[in-house]
Amino acid sequence: MSKDEKKRNLILHDKNIYKGLLILAIPLMLNNFIKTIHDVIDMYFVSNIPGFSADAISSISLTFPVVFTFISLGIGLSAAGTALISQQMGSGQFDQARKYASNLVVISLGIGIVLMFISFFGAPIIMNFMISDSEIYIYENSVKYLQIRAFELPIVFLFFAFTAIRQSSGDTLTPVFYGVATVIVNIVLTPLLVSYYNLGVPGAAYATLIANVIIMPVGLMQLFKAKHGITIDVKYLKLDSLISSKLIKTAIPASMGQAFTAIGFGIMNGILFTYGKETVAAFSVGNRLSSIILHPVMAIGGVLAAYIGQNIGNQNIPRAKETFRKAMILSVSIMFVGSAAVMGFREFFAGFFIKDDPVTLQLTVEYMFYLLIGLPLMAIFQTFIGTFNGTGNTKYTFIITTTRLWVLRIPIVLI
Repeated sequence: MSKDEKKRNLILHDKNIYKGLLILAIPLMLNNFIKTIHDVIDMYFVSNIPGFSADAISSISLTFPVVFTFISLGIGLSAAGTALISQQMGSGQFDQARKYASNLVVISLGIGIVLMFISFFGAPIIMNFMISDSEIYIYENSVKYLQIRAFELPIVFLFFAFTAIRQSSGDTLTPVFYGVATVIVNIVLTPLLVSYYNLGVPGAAYATLIANVIIMPVGLMQLFKAKHGITIDVKYLKLDSLISSKLIKTAIPASMGQAFTAIGFGIMNGILFTYGKETVAAFSVGNRLSSIILHPVMAIGGVLAAYIGQNIGNQNIPRAKETFRKAMILSVSIMFVGSAAVMGFREFFAGFFIKDDPVTLQLTVEYMFYLLIGLPLMAIFQTFIGTFNGTGNTKYTFIITTTRLWVLRIPIVLI
């Protein structure tokens, strides 16, 4: 039995669903962890800029909602691609799956290029809305950081497409290799550019951009010449009106949900900035640390989408429902254990990033308490997102992601 057949059998027929979820989720979990390590590396080294620890962290954290707003379209396209390609593979229509994969790559690259220009030229205007005139250091560094990272958007969008295509084939491991390689390059470059060459906050952005530029060509070759799973075909690298419209139609609700979330976090950052840069820094560090704990359930949610998509394509609805139930139990259990394990060590972990600011450290420790007790609920949330994405009903993804932030979190912050 070939690797493709083994993965297909694992998703469609293996009786031990827990085993299948974990086998496919562990590489995806590592990939998510690696992405966070990348952000943590940036934050760690800029936090060591003498005399500007909180300012430097704020410079990066304030750009996060903006960057995330731009890449939300890529995330939506990735979710749509995973659902639709998985369904084609589940029904055995492999040539049709290649058509979807090829169209996904073309659309992703085109949107990434357009957003690159919007991000670069719009950075000064966007950051001016979020930062007060008195914080010159934070404003100037936020604009530079955002403009430099704008150039990586086409690459990031291609990587989202790459991940969706591999994940739809049951290959959650290959994206991890590229993620590890990118982080290794980033680990080497960030201290050199930030500290040794004294580029400060912009140095972290340059390190990220260079790492992506170095690694992505290898990923593109994999898309065309992979020995296993779905590959893209040159003859299909043109927009098919029916396929592209279906991809975009499925992607729009998920993209809007992600974009509204990012915009909401931007508004929250703006509100929090009125309480001082220490509050913004605490918010950023706390979210980064809690996101690391959340990686297992995010990975399970991603695998769940492929599981449900392929089983729907295979006309096995009962198995899709059973997978949802077991993914829910697994995710909630992991979050209870993870939250309990970290609760007593909040100050220890926060201290890695906050060196010379006891006020920010105390705020981070307090904020993490509330984040940790809410993580089991986030496990339920991520399981539903994986289910809706797998069925292609991304409109429900939009509804629950938007409601969570705009109806609950932002009003509570204002109160």
